[in-house]
Amino acid sequence: MNILFYQWNAYNLSDTRWAFEQKGYAVTMLAEPIANPEEDADYTHRLAERLSVGNYDFVFSLNYFPVLAESCHQASLPYVCWNCDGSLLAMYHESVFYPTNVIFTFDYKNYKEFHALGVRNIYHLPLAVNTHRLEKQFFPASTDYPVSFVGNLYEKNTFQQIKDSLPDYLAGYLRGAINAQKLVSGGNMLELLLTDDIVAELEELSSYYKSEQSFAGIKQLFATTILGFQTASEERQENLAALATHLAPEYKVHLFTGSDKSDLPDVIFHPPVDYQREMPQIFRRSKINLNMTIPNITTGIPLRVWDILGCGGFLLSNYQPELYNYFDIGKQMDIFEDQGELLEKTDFYLRHDSLRRQMARAGMELVRQEHNYLARIEQMVQTLNTFDL
Repeated sequence: MNILFYQWNAYNLSDTRWAFEQKGYAVTMLAEPIANPEEDADYTHRLAERLSVGNYDFVFSLNYFPVLAESCHQASLPYVCWNCDGSLLAMYHESVFYPTNVIFTFDYKNYKEFHALGVRNIYHLPLAVNTHRLEKQFFPASTDYPVSFVGNLYEKNTFQQIKDSLPDYLAGYLRGAINAQKLVSGGNMLELLLTDDIVAELEELSSYYKSEQSFAGIKQLFATTILGFQTASEERQENLAALATHLAPEYKVHLFTGSDKSDLPDVIFHPPVDYQREMPQIFRRSKINLNMTIPNITTGIPLRVWDILGCGGFLLSNYQPELYNYFDIGKQMDIFEDQGELLEKTDFYLRHDSLRRQMARAGMELVRQEHNYLARIEQMVQTLNTFDL
């Protein structure tokens, strides 16, 4: 089997390519970037011509790209993708209905939504971790970081760009919606809170682009691009600030990010870390690794969860519905449903080293056996085989 694999800066690109190659697939990278993922007639034409004369069995990408779907449709070649980001607005595109698509998505609610819309070949496939790569890395025995979070604070978002231009009542309404979402664990109510009148006013105050083939709803666009990122930004900063002031002085909170951390003076700041070389070291050397999922991911398990466990790190995550499908909560990892529980459980696990290490080992063993990239790609290949590619 020959795969043309679209190349972009997805964290899990090299691990996914490695798994395909381990399964015996010949992988060629498509390195030419797509300027506009939704519509690029020149790119579509060039790629369709290449596919028509090339010896490829299918085109693959991490995340759905309408331009790739269109090119494959024109060339009558399968387009396979594995969505790894939540609330992927590019999916709301007429090309998603092409019979040449085979779409895998990590979020079960996302799968159910598109299946109900009539998308023919869509499947739920959780993300994974490359334990083969991690097992080759050297991890020091020390635990240098009591509590760590590796991730973006999303402090530069659309809400921040428009907030000063909002009328007082509209700003107050959106503030209420964000506060309401922060009270919800394992669900997303932002779109439901945007009334038609509120959306109409937001349209006048902000600029956004949507291609003619896109059927993404205006409420969905604003819930994701305005409210979702702002909610995640506030949750992450508030939780980190609360931990930094609540914990005993000997327990410091460490943040690894490229974001502005000026509002978190009590948190120890570190620059961003390399995904493959440095991040595993942080996860392994932290007593507690935090996962705080952006609300745009409705039910799915983000990549950070798999990576922490695959490194043998201890994981304390916000509640996500799908966690219960794959983990024995309290034995391989643990969850918190609000800030109070986050503080309580952080205190508890910092004082119980033996239990924490036992859970981290159990989590690592589980993902090594059942949730590695080879297992996921095998699931994908079995599905693809039913299409006689």
